[in-house]
Amino acid sequence: MIGIAPSSRSWLGRIGRAVVGVELVIAVAVIIYAGLHDVDAVFSGSPPGIPARIAASCRAIDSAASCSVVIDELNPGRYRVATSVAAASMTIDLSADRPERWRYLLSRVSQPNQLRLELDPLDDGTHGDAVTLNESAGRTVTDVHSAPARLWLTSQLVSDGPQPTPIVLDELGLFDSRDRLLSDPRPIFSSIPPLRYHTMLLPRAIAAMCLFTVIAAPLVSGRLLKPATPIVLAALCFSLCLIDLTAWFSPYFTRDLRTVFAGGAVHDTPGSNLNGGLWQGFNLLQGKGLTLDDGVVPWERMPGYGLFCSLAGALFGHRTLLDVAMSTVWLQVLFYSASLGVFAWAAGLVFPPAAVWAVGVLIAWLPKEVGLTQVDAVIAPVALLILAALCVRSRIVRDGRAVPVGADLAVHLAFALWFAMRPDVLPGWVIVALVLHWRHWRRLLIPVALFLAIGTAWGTYKAQHHRDFSLTTTSAGASLFCGLYEVPSRFRFAMACTDETYFDWVRQHSPYIAQSAAGNSFATREVLKFWLTYPGHFVVMVYHKMMQALDGDIWPGFPTQLQVFVFGAIRRYSLVMALLASLAVSLAVGHERRRTLLLSWPLWLDAPLFWIMFASLGRFYSAVGISLVVAAVPPLFETPFYASIAARPWRAASALGGVCLFALAAWPVHRWLLNNDAFHYWTPLLDPSASPLNLFK
Repeated sequence: MIGIAPSSRSWLGRIGRAVVGVELVIAVAVIIYAGLHDVDAVFSGSPPGIPARIAASCRAIDSAASCSVVIDELNPGRYRVATSVAAASMTIDLSADRPERWRYLLSRVSQPNQLRLELDPLDDGTHGDAVTLNESAGRTVTDVHSAPARLWLTSQLVSDGPQPTPIVLDELGLFDSRDRLLSDPRPIFSSIPPLRYHTMLLPRAIAAMCLFTVIAAPLVSGRLLKPATPIVLAALCFSLCLIDLTAWFSPYFTRDLRTVFAGGAVHDTPGSNLNGGLWQGFNLLQGKGLTLDDGVVPWERMPGYGLFCSLAGALFGHRTLLDVAMSTVWLQVLFYSASLGVFAWAAGLVFPPAAVWAVGVLIAWLPKEVGLTQVDAVIAPVALLILAALCVRSRIVRDGRAVPVGADLAVHLAFALWFAMRPDVLPGWVIVALVLHWRHWRRLLIPVALFLAIGTAWGTYKAQHHRDFSLTTTSAGASLFCGLYEVPSRFRFAMACTDETYFDWVRQHSPYIAQSAAGNSFATREVLKFWLTYPGHFVVMVYHKMMQALDGDIWPGFPTQLQVFVFGAIRRYSLVMALLASLAVSLAVGHERRRTLLLSWPLWLDAPLFWIMFASLGRFYSAVGISLVVAAVPPLFETPFYASIAARPWRAASALGGVCLFALAAWPVHRWLLNNDAFHYWTPLLDPSASPLNLFK
């Protein structure tokens, strides 16, 4: 038998690692290119159109109703045109200085389902071409055969349908070329329809490449992988954000971001979830302060996200509210990507290079909220900055060096950034600060000073407008109130609580204004009394929302085929339990116990808040899912972890068995709690008739 010399095996190993390294580089290059290719489609929606002057009028179906037309310029030469009421027809007048460039008319209808659009050149009084637009058909491109100085477009209902609606043209514009109107330019696979390519084939292929890079990373030399990881992961995250956004907001098979925001958040009542920060940022840039409509300061929000939107508008454009929305989404993508790069650099100080790569790719791959202009979209990157600062501090402690003030300041500045965005960080911030500084208590002055600086500044600003001073928000009562009903029950507001519901309830049962500090205190007291009145409901509520979190809500955002490639094959609950098992074993065998607890702090100190407060389908949990990945995945790449398991096998087996037992028993217990009315509505302590919350259906 002929053997292979050790030197030959060494050379074969080097060649194999080199081949894997080349394949990894190619995979990463393809992933980054795939996302960058879609920037214009997502954020612009179309090439620049022919500049035109536009006016419109309409005729209401109800002859007694007044009809007006709202026109939004999406980007140069492309408009959204909508009637204010249900209309029988709408006439649009387009004129331009260079009408000879008019070649193609781009249009898309969203209401009604079918619409007839007539083109009138206006030179001889005869009608031009006509096209029937269908909502399900998406974009339509019509040839314009003549070049009049003005173009009249008359849109008429083909049929009234079961319910008359306003006429809404989501897109209308004139172009000199068909390029990039119906399909994106691709150097390869150009024959594949955009819908199938962007929502199915590309995301699944990219997900497979991400998985390959995670598997291949341990085979690549750490000396080659480590220096490039922060920059490459930031670029990869940027690309994956765009791939997700394209699947949801592509103009070729759905509506691009500009059209979506023009048809929704831009015209919603100021202060709604998706435009509150936008209005604050827009008004601040217009010199009107950090306010909503008519100088109103929001009672339920901290100032951070409004300032973030203002910064986005200053950097990328703020001519209109729609421009601020696009600028904000841009900055959210950049912030998420840059924060991941910072975290990768810091994590490289305490984790093996392959672990840093695996964690970074997983975070970039998870569902994200970057397409939503609400504060929850930036909590994930802020959490990454906190975890990065904790990694730097952990390395200093591990080296046996004294922790400099700068390192602690970085930790608390990151916490303060979260507090400026959302106050739910406060309990976790307090406990982490006490753990870090219990031997050097003077450093607790850092978080105290930051908290007071932010809280006092915001409270003083609000007091100037509302005569009501508070260091944070006055919405805890509303969150506790709606949190009561996020579980199936016979209570009146179960699964259907809104701000209006809360306002009406406070108005009916107290003399206070719901948005005031007094109204907030009243609601908080009544909810606490309700917990004592119905302790069974409190247990059911907490357990139900805990199970919803473990069932996958800790990864909020809109999943696409990029994630469904995995989530469709493996239940999210199973993935969460697997990560919790790694966490439990690490803690049981004593492997990097302090590091694990610190990096997973949102799991222990932030998530439980939303089991008693309003969880809103899990949209507040993004930091929790990220921290679980950061704390649970790296030990799998560390040799001392397996040595600790070998040294303490019974502890490891007990921890693993405990997680498995919980995973198997948790849902049967959940079903029992939901179906046991005797326990659910048990009132052993207080008289339920004394509670204004004792409202049954």
